[in-house]
Amino acid sequence: MTLHQPNDIIAQRYRIVSTLGKGGMGITYEAEDLKNYRRVALKAVSLQQTKDWKILELFEREAKVIANLHHPQIPKYLNYFYIDTEQDRYFYLIRELVRGNSLANWVKKGWHPTEIQVKNIAIQILKILIYLHQLNPPIIHRDIKPENIILQPDGQLFLVDFGAVKDIYRNTISFSGTFVGTIGYMPPEQLQGKAYCASDLYSLGATLLYLLTHRSPDELPQKRMKIDISSCVKISPEFMNWLDVILEPMWEDRFQSATAALDVLCNKSEMIYSSESLTKYAHKNKVKSLVTLEKTSTSLIINIPPLKDLEVGENEKTLLVILLSITFVYNVSSSLYSPLFGVFLTFGIFFLLFQLNYKTQIKINKDEFLIDWRCWVFNRKIVGKVEETAKFKKGIILAYSLLSQREKRWLDAEINDFLEKLELPKNCKKQKKSY
Repeated sequence: MTLHQPNDIIAQRYRIVSTLGKGGMGITYEAEDLKNYRRVALKAVSLQQTKDWKILELFEREAKVIANLHHPQIPKYLNYFYIDTEQDRYFYLIRELVRGNSLANWVKKGWHPTEIQVKNIAIQILKILIYLHQLNPPIIHRDIKPENIILQPDGQLFLVDFGAVKDIYRNTISFSGTFVGTIGYMPPEQLQGKAYCASDLYSLGATLLYLLTHRSPDELPQKRMKIDISSCVKISPEFMNWLDVILEPMWEDRFQSATAALDVLCNKSEMIYSSESLTKYAHKNKVKSLVTLEKTSTSLIINIPPLKDLEVGENEKTLLVILLSITFVYNVSSSLYSPLFGVFLTFGIFFLLFQLNYKTQIKINKDEFLIDWRCWVFNRKIVGKVEETAKFKKGIILAYSLLSQREKRWLDAEINDFLEKLELPKNCKKQKKSY
């Protein structure tokens, strides 16, 4: 139901020009400020027509939030007031009028953006999110979607609709009013009423996917509870890999900040997966390790530090050294005469020092793998094709020799996940289950 008609005068100051749009939190009009004859955006809500009092709370929240935001790509707050009549109370929010169409309207008009244009949109929104997330306290938008991003003909973007900020309610779809967001663009954690900076990143990724496919993200095919991006778009491997991370269902597995996402998108840094940040297994099983991973769309690098640097308790480390000493000396001396025991004992001690100080690096790409051990001036390598499963498996087992079972399972999961995304022969993939 329309609250006002063209030429209606509000508060003896604002003349209604036309209706811009209707939503769950009121109707937005284009209006003319009769004091300075500037065009403004006027959002109105009727108390009588409001089906849920929460909408009024959100409406007021939006006014308070945008009143304190100062960014060239967020419309400026101008005024907020209410008017009482005999039958009703009307609430009004006045903000800067932004010319242009929402991304949703551009798509409805048949716009098919190129990958470069979609990346440019991502860069602009990420810069806005960097500003919002670095505020104290951080502002999490919670409802980024095509309808809330205005694109001007010159390519300039504006982020609008801050009614969902810092609240756990939305009228789009509601289970007892416990979450905020819009289905398809809302990350899983918001179903539980939770939101993080990474939540806005997911919504941005879903919006970009909508621009590329012209379909709502919830309509796209999924694989293991995750959108199967490769089956619905044809984009560069680097951009696909970036979208793959930003659309991870678990918020811990996404980029943890808009700055990190922007740096990778602009090629200022590569995607780094560590045991304490972007690794699913690490978060799920609380694996703490100094082993690190560097994963891109074409390569996986695992760095295993020396035993002396691994986070193993001193008692366990001492026991391991003793066991290694006994095992080594016994195995060697048992096959030789006892007078040579001292010689081999000395050699055994040197061997243990070597074990404590050598570090390992595993490199895997589409064509081959490399396992490199280094200690002081010594170096040993195993190189081969990933398809050479026996050689690959043997090398991985040797590289894992000083790791805990939990670290091994974590690295197995990462290697399997990486290999599944490469175009390897099916028989090769099947044999990569465990190392």
